[in-house]
This record gives sequence, C-alpha cells and structure tokens, in this order.
Amino acid sequence: MSKTLLTNYPLLSTHLKAILKAIHLTAVEIENHVRYSTLKGLHGDHNGKNTSGDVQKKLDVIANNAMIHYLTDSNACNILLSEENKDHISVPKNKRGPYLVAFDPLDGSSNIDCNAPIGTIFSISENKKEQILLNGKNILIAGYVLYGPATELVIAINNKVDRYVMDNTNNFIYVGQIKLGSKKIYSINESNSNAWSPDMKKYIENYKGTTAYTARYIGSMVGDVHRTLLYGGMFSYPSDKKNPQGKLRLLYECYPMAKIMECAGGKAIVGHISKQRILEVEPKNIHQKSPILLGTVEEVNKYETVLALIPSKL
Repeated sequence: MSKTLLTNYPLLSTHLKAILKAIHLTAVEIENHVRYSTLKGLHGDHNGKNTSGDVQKKLDVIANNAMIHYLTDSNACNILLSEENKDHISVPKNKRGPYLVAFDPLDGSSNIDCNAPIGTIFSISENKKEQILLNGKNILIAGYVLYGPATELVIAINNKVDRYVMDNTNNFIYVGQIKLGSKKIYSINESNSNAWSPDMKKYIENYKGTTAYTARYIGSMVGDVHRTLLYGGMFSYPSDKKNPQGKLRLLYECYPMAKIMECAGGKAIVGHISKQRILEVEPKNIHQKSPILLGTVEEVNKYETVLALIPSKL
C-alpha cells in the first residue's frame, strides 16, 4: 500500500497532523483552481495590491482565503501569517491551538497567465506563548506545494526532506527522500546585474564563460528551488540598488526554503556582504524582506570565498 502524507508520520502530534491535513485540503482546492483557471476565468488581476505593493492576481486571493479557512478549522493554530494580509491573523479562541503557520499562498503568481510553475510555501512553528515574530530556528516543519505538470509536495520534517506527488484521487503519494543533486546550474535574474553589489557581481562572474555551468531561471521561487533541490546548483535573489533588502519575504519564503535546503544537506545564507545563515536572521516585522543565496554547500561556499577576498571593495 502506498504511503500518503496523512499516513506517513504516525508519531506526529494530533495538532501537527491536523495542520498537514489542512495544507493537503488547501492544496487540492488550489490545484483545481490552477488547473482549470483558464476555463474558470481566473486569469488576470484582482482589484488590489498586497502589503508589499505587488498587484494581486485573482488566484492569489482564492489561494489565501482557502489557506486561512482550512488552517483555522484545523483547531491547531493560534497565529497565521500570510504574505497577502497586512496584519497577523489571530485564530478565534474556540479554534485555537499551539502552532504558528506562516505562508505564501501562491508564490510566483505573475506566472499564472503563461501556465508556468507556481506554488504554496509554508512553515510551522511551535508557539505556546502566541508570539507573532519567531526566529527561523523555531521552525519544526517547512514545505511547499508545486503546481506544475504534476502537483508535488516537498516537506522538511524530522530533519529530512520528503517528496510527494498528487494522484488522481487527490492524495499525496510518497515518492521518496530528496537528496541534493550535483548538476552545475546557477539560477539568478542576471538582468539586474548592473545593480548588484560587487560581491555578487564577482560571484556570478565565476559561473560565466565556462561550459561546466548552465543558467536556468524560472522566476517563481518554488520552481527555481525545486529544480535546485533535485538537480543541484544554486539559486539567489540578491539585493540590488532598487531593492536593497531583496524582494523575497523572510518569514514566508526565505525561512521555509532555507529550512528545506538545510535538511536536504545544502546551505542558505543572506548572500549580501554576509554569510549569515538565513535561519538566524532576526525578524523585525512580519513582511520583512531579505536577500538570499541557497544551494549545495559547494556552490554557497564559493560565494563565501569571494566575500573573504574582496572585503575592502565592498
């Protein structure tokens, strides 16, 4: 009998199982909307912007509402943090549990209308004191759902990374444990290179002009990180002159992906004149942004070598 997400972790607490069930139900609903979005008239913009000033897509709103609904009904959470909500969400007392869940309900939504990979990113932290800001080191479980040619769930749990694929009965079937690939791939938006700091320019320059490396960039963090996990290499969304703190959100995107990458045997650091571990960055507000560089230890260490060689020029 195939292992499924909801049967593969018998030792998890009742509350954590309830949260995973809520994420499963959310993924099924979002997957259905994404798969038939053209036929349902769900392409295009919603009338508004999120807290970061990004134009919301119709599916952003649908995905966010679904995530909030199912997590609230899990009776396992006390605080919900969504990229799409200005403030934190306090779960009603009659449905409150001991965990905080932070999530980006639909990462890469600018790719919706061209049918490119998008996803849902989440992290779960114990939160007995009902705090709003928790350091990334407190994350117990992190994961993402990728809506692509297949719908997959990747989850960092018990210090390993497991991979699931949704079948035709809407169950997530266990595929196996992910170990980082070893291919030579670098993934970054080079159109912004003129605005990078000298450390990042030098670092990426080392990848160019050689047939040993291949450039790949999708433009949704879920898609790019998923490829990096399975194939190997590095992914970065760095700081630049226009976005000195980068564009990715610390709580909803950087923390969960850093947790996953580390559990798979890789590294995740700030990568802007800094080799600070992403999970050790202190959160100051719920929509804080951070530069990020993640991937195999070999590729991330190459940045740290560059940083050590050119500090006087930064």
